[in-house]
Amino acid sequence: ACSTTAPTEKVLFEDDRGSVALQTIANPSIQASHPISLEPSLLALLLRGLEIHDHGIGPHRRVVEGFAGQPATYPLFSEDQIRFLAPLLAEGLRTATANQAIEYRVVTTREGSNRLQSSIKETTSGSLYAHGRELYVILSQFRHNPMRTNLDVGDIAYRSQEPLDYSGLRYRTLSFTPKAALRTDSPDPPTMDKSTDRFVAVDYQLLDQATRAVKTNSRSTETLTQEMEALRQELESIKKQLGNQNQQQK
Repeated sequence: ACSTTAPTEKVLFEDDRGSVALQTIANPSIQASHPISLEPSLLALLLRGLEIHDHGIGPHRRVVEGFAGQPATYPLFSEDQIRFLAPLLAEGLRTATANQAIEYRVVTTREGSNRLQSSIKETTSGSLYAHGRELYVILSQFRHNPMRTNLDVGDIAYRSQEPLDYSGLRYRTLSFTPKAALRTDSPDPPTMDKSTDRFVAVDYQLLDQATRAVKTNSRSTETLTQEMEALRQELESIKKQLGNQNQQQK
């Protein structure tokens, strides 16, 4: 975890899918805008916009120098995880105090490729808090799996170059779309303790406005399509009527 947060104070919910809890913000200079009421649907948009950018290097991704693999960008959370987290994060923001952040953790279970391989559990975790109009999303661990770390422990060539990465983020970055809601010039960024900690600051009002604009444009396009289709059908009807009249005149 990053230095912004301290040990968990109160667990709001926990099951096999993960957990959401309240924790004290370790940095006393940070005063969050809590409690705050935000709709789970808005938080779902926030979670859906979070993306991981994989640089394609590191252990188990070895490439010949000068021929690095192409980086890939993909969603941080699955749709199931978003449905799990959004209402719980909304509850956390509603009940947290000004000196608390909302800690989140989701667990992904991956089945073995054959009957001899056991299932693998991967953990993604971090925290969230509101400050002014911004939501700070901190990612401290991504798809962490102890088995994979143990493989790194045995990789003497890798260990001789750099310490083990327990976060899964050393060769990954966190991004967000739509860019219009992203605050890259945030005046009060969280203090990061580890170089692998990642965060984004999102203006939730701009996110809501951008989403509404997309929906409005989508509806406008749909309406225009419907109007064009109605006009086409009307023209076809007129042509048919004219054809009938010509037949009758003959």
